[in-house]
Amino acid sequence: MALSHPPASPPHSRPPRITVVGPGAVGATLAGAFAASGAEVCLLGRPGPHLVAIAAQGLLLRGRETGGEVRHRFPTAYDAARLPVPDLAVVCVKSQYLLPAARSMRTWVGRGVDVLVVANGVPWWLPSTVERAGEDPVLRSVDPDGELLRLLPAERVMSGVAHFSSAVDGPGRVTHVSGTRLIIGDPTGGISQRVTQCAAALPAGPVRPEPSADIRRDIWEKLLGNVNLNPVSALTGATVLDILDDPDVRQVCAAVFDETAAVGAALGIESAMTAEERLDIARELGAFRTSMLQDADRGRPLELDALVGAVRELARRTGVPSPSLDAVHGLLALRERVRGSGETAGS
Repeated sequence: MALSHPPASPPHSRPPRITVVGPGAVGATLAGAFAASGAEVCLLGRPGPHLVAIAAQGLLLRGRETGGEVRHRFPTAYDAARLPVPDLAVVCVKSQYLLPAARSMRTWVGRGVDVLVVANGVPWWLPSTVERAGEDPVLRSVDPDGELLRLLPAERVMSGVAHFSSAVDGPGRVTHVSGTRLIIGDPTGGISQRVTQCAAALPAGPVRPEPSADIRRDIWEKLLGNVNLNPVSALTGATVLDILDDPDVRQVCAAVFDETAAVGAALGIESAMTAEERLDIARELGAFRTSMLQDADRGRPLELDALVGAVRELARRTGVPSPSLDAVHGLLALRERVRGSGETAGS
């Protein structure tokens, strides 16, 4: 398999072929990192100004901390059939777009292509890997009919947890703001050969891979920082600093953290961090606008089900009370329904 040969391999072994599905801020940063490491990179995305600009002028990647910039020329397409079959597909779309992405890669997966999904929230495959989640292997809040689990079962994918920040500055332009960590692991645990090979394909560039033997814990620990601040910011329009400097709202965030941590513990996914410790770390970001708040401001669909709805579902499966999660989810879901009704009425 080509991924087992990093760029320093002998001349007779070709570099790995990697297609990034969803070349937004995170996807574009990873595309640049794989290219800097010697991989042959292609981009698969939805029609729009960003992909059009990349196809016409290349992808301009800047590093805010380094001050450097590089322009990459990548083959791009809206249709997977127009690209060569890769060794690895790196999926960097928001949770609500995972199913269309999985459908677009059906042929690749059938041919044995490895898949790395880098996304926030509770992954669709989690109940299928945790006995304490009950008999139903499908996470209905994010995968109602189980189609995503059928297309991408746990044994066919790797999951990634991005601990770096990037931003799309305009069509075809992305800035890597801060952070370098990309945690990679198998849903079923352990460090497999494919995880090692995937990490070996990133020896250079702005992102540093970290193979993990327990990716479920890594996913849950990041979730503990997103499950409260993201929806509360979208509800209030407030920055992280404004939220955490308000004692009443901070208390709500702490309650959501505690309930989510209790759900994780009931599933066998433990976290040693307390709510106050996690919120203090978040406060150091200052007047930061969460990704969900930015999506709400732009009228985009929110990752509510993957970040909050899935935790509520697992709380019910494990018998963990979740009144704060229920309240935050209900309020934000209502906000989205009202916004959608307003757009429909005004169209």
